[in-house]
Amino acid sequence: MDQIRNFRDFLRLYNQISDTCFTRCTNTFTTRDIELDEANCVDTCAQKFIHTNHRVMEVYMEVQAAIVQKRIDEMNAAQAAIEAKSAEEQNVEVVK
Repeated sequence: MDQIRNFRDFLRLYNQISDTCFTRCTNTFTTRDIELDEANCVDTCAQKFIHTNHRVMEVYMEVQAAIVQKRIDEMNAAQAAIEAKSAEEQNVEVVK
């Protein structure tokens, strides 16, 4: 399932880049060939998208690690609180 989701994400990104770069870079439809300025524009446009996507993924990986660590700390604190409450209840029962 993860492979299918990753492939879908890749195709979605590919289609978005294709659509955006085509819209930005296509000047005329008078010839079947891609003109040099159009080819250069497409190359530049695609490189910008790829670079931006890589940068976003780097930041996401950094932030995701911090979020996971925060959740682990919160769960550990909650577990410690539960254990402390349980121990306190056991102490109260012993005293009675």
